[in-house]
Amino acid sequence: MSSLARRLVLGTTAAVAFVLLLAGLGLYALVERSLLDEVDRALIAKARLLATMVEQQGEELSLEFVDAEMSEFLAHEQSSFLQVSLARGDVLYRSESLGERTLVPAAISDSPALGWNELPNGFRGRQVTFHFEPELAPPQDPAQKRAKLALVVARDTRGVDRALGTLRTLLVSVGLSTLAIAAGVLVWVVRRSVRPVRVLAGRLAAIGVDELSTRLDVSGVPAELVPVVERANELLARLEAAFARERSFANDVAHELRTPLAGLRATLEVTGRLPRSEAQYSRALEDGCRIVGQMQAMVERLLALARLDAGPPAPEASDYDAAEFALEAWEPFAVGAQARDLRVDLQLEHGLRASSNRELLGLILRNLNDNAVSYSEAQGRVEIRVCRTAGHELCFEVSNSGSRLDQEAARAATRRFWRGDLARSGSDIHCGLGLALVDRAARALGGSLEIRSAVEGDFVARVLLPGNGRA
Repeated sequence: MSSLARRLVLGTTAAVAFVLLLAGLGLYALVERSLLDEVDRALIAKARLLATMVEQQGEELSLEFVDAEMSEFLAHEQSSFLQVSLARGDVLYRSESLGERTLVPAAISDSPALGWNELPNGFRGRQVTFHFEPELAPPQDPAQKRAKLALVVARDTRGVDRALGTLRTLLVSVGLSTLAIAAGVLVWVVRRSVRPVRVLAGRLAAIGVDELSTRLDVSGVPAELVPVVERANELLARLEAAFARERSFANDVAHELRTPLAGLRATLEVTGRLPRSEAQYSRALEDGCRIVGQMQAMVERLLALARLDAGPPAPEASDYDAAEFALEAWEPFAVGAQARDLRVDLQLEHGLRASSNRELLGLILRNLNDNAVSYSEAQGRVEIRVCRTAGHELCFEVSNSGSRLDQEAARAATRRFWRGDLARSGSDIHCGLGLALVDRAARALGGSLEIRSAVEGDFVARVLLPGNGRA
């Protein structure tokens, strides 16, 4: 895995190299075009000047070239060449440098024709062809027909090629040097720039399990890293809370198991210490079974919470009638309600069919019914209501009279192992997991749990599920 610094250096160096390449190519093309334009302008000027030195008298043509203008066309000079010919192709004049060789003129045109050509000296060069009519020598005859001539001037570009070669060498040398210097500077700059990242990584690595309360200071941190530091602090806060919940959970489980285990041990020790009657043994066995049932119920709820915390259940939805399902979930608690002389009010909207996970929904209703029967005062009231809300949500509501919790305490009742001191009396088989389990199961089904309570009033637990009900 390549580091961020290496990626930055390589990427920026490649970008600089690309820019230098484009700049070098552009500069080279500009200089090359400028030099060739200068050569072409000189060729055209030379051709025009030499054309003025050609005269026609009658049928005769006179080429009176000035020696000063012909020095570059001498025999020992093999870089410039001159040829004058008739338009039909007959050569009238060749420069000394040309010897017996011939230059091929371009097609007839009104303006000088420029182009590349392989010159007699074996080098590539520029050539201009100038078509013109010579001046008539005096005495002039207006009826005289002037000849059509083609004057060709050619010059090799060895000087331009040498200059361009020097320019290429210079550009490559300067480009490579610049690239090397830029890469070195980039390495230094990038290392300094990513130093805060290394420092931040070191500070995070130094935070151990026992130091989760530590928070990273954002002062002096580059602006780009501030969101990272803030998210890291939020993560540390969540980890601290999670570890605190884990420690609290272990303590709560130990506390909840210690009491029934101590009771079971005491019952067994007292029973086994002295011989007892059959009735006494039966009562001891009943007490032991009751305590074991209490621990089993707590373990089963813990396992259910663990499964829910591990992730949402598989989508095992099936159709059911909401009112009939609520009646089935109530049946196991009807005897307990009758034993406590509770008045049960069933307000069920029949004909509501829905599709949901029956196992989780049954878990929700069993815990709500258990809480209502257990914590209602004797000869109190339990109300079970099934309906569809105005927002088309499916509502399961279970309430009981005689609440001993205010609204603030009721909101805390969904915390695991939470039990209000006043609410503990009246039953010793609850361990503060019922409403926590209901809340987690409702969220797993995409719904929510709402709780309302008033001291000496009603305790109302309402579960709202997504509006998949239909009449």
